Amino acid sequence: MQRILLLSTTQQRSLLEKAIERENHSIIAVLEMSANLAADLQKYVGTQMIDALVMDIEKSGKTILEAIKQLMAHTPLPVVIFVQQGDRQSAAEATAAGASAYVINGLKEDRVGPILAAAIIRFQKMQTLREELIQTKISLQDRKVIERAKGLLMKQHGCNENEAYIMLRKQAMERNKRIVEVAQGIIDCITLLAR
Repeated sequence: MQRILLLSTTQQRSLLEKAIERENHSIIAVLEMSANLAADLQKYVGTQMIDALVMDIEKSGKTILEAIKQLMAHTPLPVVIFVQQGDRQSAAEATAAGASAYVINGLKEDRVGPILAAAIIRFQKMQTLREELIQTKISLQDRKVIERAKGLLMKQHGCNENEAYIMLRKQAMERNKRIVEVAQGIIDCITLLAR
């Protein structure tokens, strides 16, 4: 069961509510469109346990896109947008802002459940990829620090790469620190002494 925050500005609100409830999801709140939509969304997402945001709107615009961007920057969650008027450009903009699904003129009761399920799965996969990318970047940065420290140790002690790594590893074990922390300390120390 998903907890849904609903934003509905069209005459199809009751159809959407019925479709969501038929899928055994719970609608936590129904928002109206406002000039401060981003703040309204943050208020609900920050105080309630929300699993997804579903929007039923006439067409997307700057207010909607900015609200989605801010939401995704602070509290990412699946966003499903049903629009009555849209095109490829608006779909691309909504997806770039963070929408997991953007459905043009396709709000039909029997389609809501599968679309919502697919959007949630897509969101989860994208979150996993983002986390893996962050970890890969961290690992790459760590590797660069370790390589630089090894190079400095090789130069200072006249040893080979393997011996420099053994020095790093030994110091890390003795100090109960990660190798990258020891490597950064060595870089900082040698850089400071070289001035």
